[in-house]
Amino acid sequence: MIIVGIIFDALGVAAFTLPYDILCGGVTGLGRVVEHFMGMQVSHVVGVINVVLFLLALFTLGKKFAATILLGSFLYPVFLDVFIKWDALQHLVEDPLLAAICGGCLIGAGLGLIIRGGGASGGSDVPVIILNRKFGWPLSPMLYAVDGVILLMQMPFADTNEVIMAILQVLVYTIVMNKVIIMGQSKVQIMVFSKKVEEINQALLTLNLGTTLLHGKTGYFAEERDVVVCIFSNKYMNRVRECILDIDPTAFMSVISVSEVSGRGFTLPQKIN
Repeated sequence: MIIVGIIFDALGVAAFTLPYDILCGGVTGLGRVVEHFMGMQVSHVVGVINVVLFLLALFTLGKKFAATILLGSFLYPVFLDVFIKWDALQHLVEDPLLAAICGGCLIGAGLGLIIRGGGASGGSDVPVIILNRKFGWPLSPMLYAVDGVILLMQMPFADTNEVIMAILQVLVYTIVMNKVIIMGQSKVQIMVFSKKVEEINQALLTLNLGTTLLHGKTGYFAEERDVVVCIFSNKYMNRVRECILDIDPTAFMSVISVSEVSGRGFTLPQKIN
């Protein structure tokens, strides 16, 4: 999963970011700056910087952290170099706006897969994480500051369109990345308030769904009553709703979306042997 994510990330940058001169942050952005002023190829600059940052992480934060960025540090510049030299991938679309969107989708999907696989992209994140671990400096402001500085370094040789496309691409890949990270993990949680709690609970159990009974008290009449809580996949929503209403047409239901669920029946085996 991490390797596929790295491929997507490198492909998005090589095919849709660099050919259209769209500004980018991180080590790739530094590579663009060095390429502009010194003529070195972006992938080579990224490779050198990543090796230096990997060694820095190894000696300051230890082998465990260095292992999480190992694939990203070494494979990303390799794939980036391959894709940059692949002529068929250059200028796949004519509209820079479309390029920003396509690049954002690929980069976001790549970063999401890397994070889901337990890896890290490495690069410019390394010094930020080191400062956070050693001095307790907040991560988010530092990440924004580093990327902001790198983007500003590219401003002297960028026009307004390239800046706007960069902002759009960042927005797109942030949204896609978040969607990929939680993809397949989102569920629905329903809370059922009814006088026929036991019947509803048994009906849900027959659907092979897990339930929890919470004891509560109504606010107005102060009646003691149990509440059924059940978490399940979105595809069962209509079936569960119909099942509950068949038993109690006046049942009160509260439905919320849950971004991630872990535990028995979801990330652990349903039954204990």
